[in-house]
Amino acid sequence: MSQQANPSQNPSATAEEARYFNEYASGIGYLNSIREFGSDGKPTRYAAQVAVIQGPADDVHYEYHDLIVASETALGVVLEHREAIENEDDKVIIRFNMANPRAKAFVYKQGERAGELGASIGGFLTRILSLKINGELVYEDMRTFDDQDNSVQVANG
Repeated sequence: MSQQANPSQNPSATAEEARYFNEYASGIGYLNSIREFGSDGKPTRYAAQVAVIQGPADDVHYEYHDLIVASETALGVVLEHREAIENEDDKVIIRFNMANPRAKAFVYKQGERAGELGASIGGFLTRILSLKINGELVYEDMRTFDDQDNSVQVANG
């Protein structure tokens, strides 16, 4: 009879050793804003609002995603280009991977839909594959992973 290690019984188990079941998606969209959040005694976290481009090229529509930045590499890219992201005159477009998409309800606080219920997609921004500012490629992630099962699964880490 074989025994499997239980990470909760092994204090030296790392987050990389833990296994999770995640749903993954990828897309292209406009990175519209970033915000900081957190609670007392916990590290500051960041979320990005992405207007994901969907539909045929001649008739696109946008689906809004509110994604927690869940990897240090993606966070570094976001913070490095924060000025352009926050500048309304700059168009920042990313090709990205996300984990664990889920519907999030909210209430519009201003504008003609104030008081109405709306929805966005939440999840975790796990990787920025490329980032363009005003059409110029400023970042491209060229990393490859030999074993996809061993790539960092930070969404639940």
